[in-house]
Amino acid sequence: MSALTLKAEPRTVTGRRRVRRLRRTGLIPAVLYGPEVSPRNLQVRAQDVERLLRRGATTQLVDLTIDGEPQPVKVLIREVQRHPVRHDLLHVDFVQVSMTEKLEVEVPIVLVGESPAVASGLGTVNQVLDTVAVQCLPTDIPAHIEVDLSQLTAEHDVIRAGELALPAGVDLLEEPDAAVVVLEYVTEEAEEEEEAAVTEEGAEPEVIARGKAEEEEE
Repeated sequence: MSALTLKAEPRTVTGRRRVRRLRRTGLIPAVLYGPEVSPRNLQVRAQDVERLLRRGATTQLVDLTIDGEPQPVKVLIREVQRHPVRHDLLHVDFVQVSMTEKLEVEVPIVLVGESPAVASGLGTVNQVLDTVAVQCLPTDIPAHIEVDLSQLTAEHDVIRAGELALPAGVDLLEEPDAAVVVLEYVTEEAEEEEEAAVTEEGAEPEVIARGKAEEEEE
């Protein structure tokens, strides 16, 4: 897997209005910090950060090259802020990591395979956890952790955090008994309630339409 890279520049722009003008140029404010690093104000191109996020940069090391400095620093994207309506990138935090010290990260869970019960229409899979907390060296961070749904065959079958197949050097931080996915059978009562809801929803426009027609006739 090729290393992820990103260019940054020192940032002197502060204040809401100035930062707003900065964003209009395609740049967003950023902060770099770490256990033994004083926080630094930076600016990066929003489209470059979006590209990294599409490649899973929240769980992969990024070589951050700061303008004017000879060597890149190893970082993780720790927090991303977006506009609540437009979802544009507003701000990003980078944490500088030590390659010899373990760190805690949230790794995405990816569901693979299919439960026989789901394939036959007897049940549904409820995903309880979207990510799982682990501890490892930066070089050992997995891009994701797969959960095989074909193991779910009987009603109320559960795959728990302690049953996940973690790569070597990766330690689980979640409670081992924490449910990751659960198989629930579809009951006849639930099916009847769903059918009743569909019937009720379908009947309402007909009543309204008939009432409107009667008013027009009057």
